[in-house]
Amino acid sequence: TWNNEGFRGFYRGLTSPLVGAMAENAIAFYAYNRIQGVIRTATGARPEDSLSLPQLFLSGGLSGTICAFVISPVELVKCKLQVENVQGYGGPANPAAVKFKGPLSVVSHLLRTQGLTGLYKGITPTVARETIGVGFWFGAYELVCRQLVRASQHSAKPLRSKADLGPAGIILAGGCAGISYNLASYPIDVVKSFIQTADVRSAGSSLAAERPGIAGTIRIVYGRGGIPAFYRGLGITLLRAFPANAAMFMTYEYLSRLAAELRKK
Repeated sequence: TWNNEGFRGFYRGLTSPLVGAMAENAIAFYAYNRIQGVIRTATGARPEDSLSLPQLFLSGGLSGTICAFVISPVELVKCKLQVENVQGYGGPANPAAVKFKGPLSVVSHLLRTQGLTGLYKGITPTVARETIGVGFWFGAYELVCRQLVRASQHSAKPLRSKADLGPAGIILAGGCAGISYNLASYPIDVVKSFIQTADVRSAGSSLAAERPGIAGTIRIVYGRGGIPAFYRGLGITLLRAFPANAAMFMTYEYLSRLAAELRKK
């Protein structure tokens, strides 16, 4: 990447994931809290009552399902831009060979050639990834927070609830949430990305007409390295996940506490 494009090459396709990340996180947190309210109403629990961990996992999973329909087109655009660019590294530079000039070019091409459904290619594995991953994301966060509160009961200053956790506790819980999300969903993400970029990888070859489904993609990936092939690149992803998600949950918790204080005034 550095030899072909320099520093800017590492940020190709950045616009799409930035937009997708903002939309996904906003929807995920909003839906997570709303679904908890629905569960409390359905079970007759009071607003101040804490839900069980399985109920919180369910809330997270359902919020992930909702997010999938928002981020699937965004991730499709990102994957196509990044893979198409790398495909050209092996041969002589040929600017005319690059089909897409940016995110809007990808969207325009998909709508023109495949219609609206083209933007949702790979939606099934995306739904699976987000439902499972976001369920573990929120579930792990709530689990670690509860364990920290429980452990504090033996200290001089016991915590009453998650709202009393300090920055260190939130950072630990948020980082663990990010690790859990990726451990639970990474193999599904590999399958999803393979499906979404099949046409770009096979462009101009005899394989261009092939569009493997989920089962076919799993066989192809497995054939390229067995089980480890589904986890290729996981290490660097986990290295990024801990600080990124720690910062995200830290921001969410303190903004939530600020909003709660403002409502009291």
